[in-house]
Amino acid sequence: MEEAKEKELIFGLSEKQIIAFLLEFMAVSAVFLAIWYYIGAIYQSAIFFFAKLILLAFGYTPVQISAVNLSGAELVNFNLVPLIALAIVTPKFGMRNRCEMLGIGIPLLFLLHVLDLVAHFPMYFYGSGIAQVIVYSIGVGGVALPFVIWFVICYKEFFRCVKNKP
Repeated sequence: MEEAKEKELIFGLSEKQIIAFLLEFMAVSAVFLAIWYYIGAIYQSAIFFFAKLILLAFGYTPVQISAVNLSGAELVNFNLVPLIALAIVTPKFGMRNRCEMLGIGIPLLFLLHVLDLVAHFPMYFYGSGIAQVIVYSIGVGGVALPFVIWFVICYKEFFRCVKNKP
């Protein structure tokens, strides 16, 4: 009888539920990536605006800033796609957790994207090794960050539920 029951693997989800979650995640990611193609330019404009303010404060001239050709860069910052997809499709994830995930993730990724753009300037103009480490670290960390945020919130919720069990 127990063999007929599916094992609950992660967060009380069966193997079939995990596969369904992964398929849903891929489908929602694909849809949102198609949407991102159109809204990414708006997001990138906001990043450029704030990065330009910081660069001007650091003493870069408008000529130096405009010398960097950033046309078509809106598809670079697509790591918001998995963040939003995970927030939408994670099973047994309450609205509070979804909002918390997006409320933490979107501003954090935005700040990382601004920092990344700002760090490119000393890297390219002056060959700064520190700036290069920052750029490469953000490149790797930025890809992982949506999944790290999701993982932390999932485990926080999991331990909250375990603590409240009789």
